[in-house]
Amino acid sequence: MSRLVLDLQVPVAYDRQSLAGILRAICNQVNQLSEGQIQARYSAQSVVPTATISAQVGDIIWDLNTTVRASVAPGLAASYVRLGWVCNVAGTPGTFQELRVLTGA
Repeated sequence: MSRLVLDLQVPVAYDRQSLAGILRAICNQVNQLSEGQIQARYSAQSVVPTATISAQVGDIIWDLNTTVRASVAPGLAASYVRLGWVCNVAGTPGTFQELRVLTGA
């Protein structure tokens, strides 16, 4: 789902059907976010962010291709899942580090 932009969608006469469509889009995105669905995150990507994004410290870009990865370090048998990237130095694009969760395997 794309980012919600309602600037040009609010009808002047507040037609009931048009307004219901706008509210339905908002409800769908909020519900998908609360259910943890990746499609509701318009900034999700499959690679680390590039120069096209301006980021602040703490911004998270979710990974569209989350899979179990190999060991966190050579010789260490601890696989992980990369959930995305978190910005640790603000800028365009900023500096991002992988956001990882150990699998316990």
